[in-house]
Amino acid sequence: MFDFVNKKSKISWKITILYAFMFMMLIFLINLSIYFFLSSFIDDNIKKSINNTTELVLSQFSGIGDPVNFFDTDLLQQISRSEENIFFRVLNKDGKVQAQSKYLEEMDIPISAEIEEFRSGTKVLAVKTIPMNNFVFSRGYLQVVRDITFEKNFLDFLIIVLTIAAGIGALISVFLGYFTTKRMLSPINKVTETAREISSSDLGRRLEVSGPDDELKKLALTFNSMLDRLEKSFKRQKQFVSDASHELRTPISVIKGYVDLLDRWGKEKKDVRDEAIEAIKKETVSMKQLMENLLLLARGDDSEFKKEEELFNFNNLIKEIIKEFELMEKEIDLEFAEEAKIDFYGDPNLFKQLLRIFLDNAIKFTSHRGKIEIKIDKIETDKFYFSITDNGPGISSDDLPFVFDRFYQADKSRTRKDNKGSGLGLAIAKQIVDSYQGDIDVESEAGTGTKFIIILPLNVDEDNNSYD
Repeated sequence: MFDFVNKKSKISWKITILYAFMFMMLIFLINLSIYFFLSSFIDDNIKKSINNTTELVLSQFSGIGDPVNFFDTDLLQQISRSEENIFFRVLNKDGKVQAQSKYLEEMDIPISAEIEEFRSGTKVLAVKTIPMNNFVFSRGYLQVVRDITFEKNFLDFLIIVLTIAAGIGALISVFLGYFTTKRMLSPINKVTETAREISSSDLGRRLEVSGPDDELKKLALTFNSMLDRLEKSFKRQKQFVSDASHELRTPISVIKGYVDLLDRWGKEKKDVRDEAIEAIKKETVSMKQLMENLLLLARGDDSEFKKEEELFNFNNLIKEIIKEFELMEKEIDLEFAEEAKIDFYGDPNLFKQLLRIFLDNAIKFTSHRGKIEIKIDKIETDKFYFSITDNGPGISSDDLPFVFDRFYQADKSRTRKDNKGSGLGLAIAKQIVDSYQGDIDVESEAGTGTKFIIILPLNVDEDNNSYD
């Protein structure tokens, strides 16, 4: 039965049956305790009554020379009337009846020094046999008998009552347990129904949360929180696919156009062929960079970036990146002001990419003979910042809140025709900073240049050693 319950039944039935079983066991133990307590109590009263009566009777006739011959039927009958449900029989030394109460006539009564129960027809009695050797010249026995039929019938009736009560209690526990369990588990059923009805196109539904602050309420809150995350993830994925499709449509269309041009005129005209090949190469490089950025963002969405962390000097890393850009952009004035030496535990390759994104962005939107300034310093014992400032055209207040959004392109005045980007660089930069629990901010106004400020905690290594 329990194997069936465990494998095939609903959880409400499992809990109900378990609850009913435990309740039945509790009732059984209580009823058993009640029965044994009352049985022991009644037995003690019977023994006490027989012993007290025996002592009383013997004490009254302790001065008689031969009490065996003294007792007769009338005397025993008289004594029996004074003691409720207690009767007497006197035996001589040979065990033959000398005298007895009328109630005991024709009864086969055992001779026992201890109190012993016996039956006579429908009656249940208890007897104790007392030798009268302490009396002078006396050789006989006094038997004290008590009718305990009422007490035994009471105990038999008690067993029946307790058994019926246990059965009724078990049935009530099953019904109450089932309805109580069903009501208690109703929030889980709501979670199940909601989960069954929700699809990727209907993630806005939520469970109604009310009632006491118990485990089921926490389950509903957790489920709603999970739906919030799923909804954001689906929206982000949908937007990501839409943006990626939009960004890839243009270079694919350009490549297709030039392929058609090659097919039509490329065989006869060398200048057309060269132009088409150069354009296709350029668009292919652009697509390759776009795909790499998309994959990097996708990895960051799924989990944390794959990091190969080590202790490195952030100042030297900035100098290394500045040197790379000075070789490529000789007309841009790069200035570096370092106020403090920063040792940082992290992935130097990720931070190289981060710095390249900001510098590349600054160079794109800074005119020839322009100026770019980089600063680095500590702001607290456990934090540091670095900033990249350019004197380009700046960013309008309308565009400023969206500069870290994927594929977002600010006003065309900030985009040099020969340096058009995909709009993913700053989104990647923000994701790198976020992965190190840092903050990133931008200060800019149209016509006044732009300043990016990155604040990072001074990380610790695996041995919890600080690298300030």
